[in-house]
Amino acid sequence: MNRKMSRREFLRVGAFGVVTAIQSQYASVRVQRRRQPNLLFIHVDQMFCDAMSAHGCQYIRTPNIDRLVAQGISFRLSYSANPVCCPARSAWYTGRMPSETGVVVNDVPIIEGIPDLGQWFRARGYEAVYVGKWHVPKRPLAKSFTVLPVGHFSGQQGDGAIARAAVNFLLNYHSDKPFFLSVGFLQPHDICYWCFAHQKPIDKIPFPEIADQLPPIENLDFDPREPETFQKKWRRGWRWEQFSQWSEWQWRYYRWSYYRHVEMVDAQVGRILDALEDSGLAENTVVIFSSDHGDGMGAHKLWQKMYFYEEAARVPFIVSWKGHFPEGVIDDEHLVSGVDLAPTLCDLAGIEPPPKCRGRSLKPLLEGKDVLWREFLVCEVDVTGRMVRTPEWKLITYKGDQTDQLFDMRNDKSEMRNLAPESRYGDVVTNLKKLLAEWEAQLEPAPLNLRRR
Repeated sequence: MNRKMSRREFLRVGAFGVVTAIQSQYASVRVQRRRQPNLLFIHVDQMFCDAMSAHGCQYIRTPNIDRLVAQGISFRLSYSANPVCCPARSAWYTGRMPSETGVVVNDVPIIEGIPDLGQWFRARGYEAVYVGKWHVPKRPLAKSFTVLPVGHFSGQQGDGAIARAAVNFLLNYHSDKPFFLSVGFLQPHDICYWCFAHQKPIDKIPFPEIADQLPPIENLDFDPREPETFQKKWRRGWRWEQFSQWSEWQWRYYRWSYYRHVEMVDAQVGRILDALEDSGLAENTVVIFSSDHGDGMGAHKLWQKMYFYEEAARVPFIVSWKGHFPEGVIDDEHLVSGVDLAPTLCDLAGIEPPPKCRGRSLKPLLEGKDVLWREFLVCEVDVTGRMVRTPEWKLITYKGDQTDQLFDMRNDKSEMRNLAPESRYGDVVTNLKKLLAEWEAQLEPAPLNLRRR
């Protein structure tokens, strides 16, 4: 019905409109304050950065991790803070280097007084929830997070239950509080048990039908000019006598098997991503996917972890936030470290990071901002091992060892030629060691007796 509105009606409706607008404005403020983003951290154990089809590997199928890559930003120059389980995880959850947390090897606790992310987020209004592998020794998980109690020593047996618990949480979460949900899968760590069962040299492949599917290992060989302190010691050590007798195809069979373990956990990741979509929480949930460290995968005739070659040290780091961050971005430029997780999560949540964080928030990069980024990062192993990585170079050095390793990461991505013994690269080594010294001067290392408890 069309009619002219009286002045009184106009003023009444206008006033109502103003009040409504004001109420709406303040309601919006309340919603913004209450609706900090949810944070979903999905992490796996022992996954190399490029062990996914989205990063170009044609010998593996990872449709769900690929989906996450397609929906977000994937940092391919992402490195573990320490390519060993407990040290890497201590860096994740504190933002401090393992030499500072005291966790320089497995089964050593984080120094008391250093807060972890569960404690930090819980004290700042988040529902902090954990399910799956924790592996931060003697730091009681239930005192930091609300725990969804499932677990098993093997991923093949336990990862399905971990996924189901996370799915149930997402589908039934109705609180006004934002959540920080950390989901810790075990796979592809089960490859360790596979290696224990297959360590002896064998004459022929057990399954001839896969003979033409075995992935090549272009860097199966290695430069023998390796540090004596650790790398050569590793090759002389535990079980190496048998592994060193493997044929080329047996190493390839190992890598083929490793990819199957990655595919197992990919299926579980997919269940969580599906549940997030079905829950209606996707548009207000940041998803981060990473791994504590990688795996030798037969490169340089190595298995497991604990060294600085790319396969063991470089890990996936993928971030997705539907409708907020760019999609389908592969970042091959910015160096990312495991210690970046804590400041990144805190920045996304709008809270201050824990004290003395050594990493940097990735939020500006996620928002596509042109920011001055780090020129190098440092990775640790044990007490003496250090890696300095720049976009061009990788220096591997062990305190007290006469042999360093230097690789040209632009022209020798497979790390086949150690340039450190060559005099013409002396200045490069010197400059990288100077960067390392400056970096370490900022740290507050735990007393050595605490780091070895």
